[in-house]
Amino acid sequence: MNNAVNLYLASGVSEGIGFWVVNFTDEDNVFNSLDSKLLECYRKELFGLEGAIEVRKAINATLDILSCDSKLDKYKLDNNNIGYSSEIPIYIIEDIFDLWASNYNNKILWKKYLGILNFRNKIKKNNRYIQIGLKGDTYKFAIKLDQLMSFRPINLSFRLDKSKDLMW
Repeated sequence: MNNAVNLYLASGVSEGIGFWVVNFTDEDNVFNSLDSKLLECYRKELFGLEGAIEVRKAINATLDILSCDSKLDKYKLDNNNIGYSSEIPIYIIEDIFDLWASNYNNKILWKKYLGILNFRNKIKKNNRYIQIGLKGDTYKFAIKLDQLMSFRPINLSFRLDKSKDLMW
């Protein structure tokens, strides 16, 4: 049996630090989740349990890659044990959520998109090797995914290592 659950994107605060979380619940009110640490719900989609697990996993993997790439590029994002840094803009989080939630229904493309995500996770940096052999919907998806994961904070004060910045 495949129970219906609500997959949601919400913001919250824990110990004075803001965070984003993507999770699912069988309750209609997502604010009952995470011990009332949630402040606002930005997205809420009805999925079957299996679908919610798969989509949440894809969204969280995308956010993990984004966070890891930011660290490799020496950008500091606040860490939180509950969710992802609130320094990532809402439009990036919403676009990632929408990208995966809207593409779940087509099982053939879904498997291809997961393959692109897994390959992107293995290479650890954004490069054009992913797009060389792609065409059609998978090519468009790979381009959109790379655009979303290329976010870096504008403010250079987030940089951990500023030794390579120009003097003038």
